[in-house]
Amino acid sequence: MAVQKNHMPISEWQKVFSDLYCQADSKRTPEQMWIAIMAHTSSIGESIRRVAFENLLNSAAHTFCWLCSFVNRCNVLKDDVFSIKESLPGIVSLKYPAVCGHCLKKPCQCDPVKMDKEVDKPAKYVKLLDLRKLTLKSFEGYSVDDCKKVFNEIYGSMVHIQTLENIGFHFLEEVGEAAVCVRQLSQLRKIADDGSTGIDLSFLRQLSTVKGIVESYAEHKETLKHINYASRDSDMLKARLAGAKMGLVVEIGDSFSWFCAILNKLDSIARSIYNDPDKHQDILKPLEQILHDVYFDTTGSARCPSCNKKPCECAFYNLDIGS
Repeated sequence: MAVQKNHMPISEWQKVFSDLYCQADSKRTPEQMWIAIMAHTSSIGESIRRVAFENLLNSAAHTFCWLCSFVNRCNVLKDDVFSIKESLPGIVSLKYPAVCGHCLKKPCQCDPVKMDKEVDKPAKYVKLLDLRKLTLKSFEGYSVDDCKKVFNEIYGSMVHIQTLENIGFHFLEEVGEAAVCVRQLSQLRKIADDGSTGIDLSFLRQLSTVKGIVESYAEHKETLKHINYASRDSDMLKARLAGAKMGLVVEIGDSFSWFCAILNKLDSIARSIYNDPDKHQDILKPLEQILHDVYFDTTGSARCPSCNKKPCECAFYNLDIGS
């Protein structure tokens, strides 16, 4: 498959990674896949510390691959607490429907003090869901570059005055917060198997779409204010599940927002070094060029960079714990 080196929709990247890794990923749990994401994001943090830009972008390419694969895995799970029938752009578009997910403005006009005191998150997510309807079609066709532009329009002035280290710290923080939600969902994995919980498959299916997650989260907003992890009350368990699923969607959006902030900051650094963005000896390549260099051969065919096969035929002898 011959492809452009830039501007391929993220949904197409998800298909590329599905073709490469769906067999291997079928043996992995979402929890194991998020651990892999964290491993590569830690490499991003190390590369920022060492000012190793080439290593940073390679780690970013692998992070993006695992993030797409994580969403792909959640897409194919049926009647599971991790099941979500949305693309990566579809998930991101809830928290960021072309405006800031906090102040609902573009560019962002957040007051950090007021933002930290925010308590009525269910109402905010309902508003964001309404805004998402206006932008979802566009988001579904967005490339990485398109997303970078969207986030630059919202947060460009803030990214401009922040250091790459500070942006990277925020990114790692969001990925870690997503891991908390992954852990919470993991703790509830077998909840539908116990008939006494009141959690049936129809409730899990409701939580498989962004719309259903937001609506369920809003429905249980009062219970969510007083979570009791020792309680086996049906409403309490539903609130815990809805809260964890809502948190995962939001944190994936936040993680991707800061991921794009890193890429935009790198672009800014490259321009400042050469003072001419049109020169061909750029110190930094676009992420999508790195992705193509890593995951496509010279003929334009996608293949695993480790074994050079499609689908991947890497010899992993412990797939049950993630490779």
